[in-house]
Amino acid sequence: MQPETLKNAAAAVFLKRSALCLLMSPVACLFWALNAYPPQDVLWLCFALATYVWPFAGILFVVSAAFHVGTRGRRPEKGAGLQEAHGH
Repeated sequence: MQPETLKNAAAAVFLKRSALCLLMSPVACLFWALNAYPPQDVLWLCFALATYVWPFAGILFVVSAAFHVGTRGRRPEKGAGLQEAHGH
């Protein structure tokens, strides 16, 4: 791959992983806070965290799509193997 393509791929991977970490942070908060607070307070805390964090994760996913690096492989011809097998 070209150096610029590698940079784009690295940026996309970083942004996707950051977004996944943000998506999982309310669950991590839930497990952490269950030992320290009453369950009702924990649920409200995790709900509030998810409300503020998940939109940022969505933005990171959208931005990472701009850095997507596709492979330029050939598409297999539709039914080519079947036609060869039957002598067409």
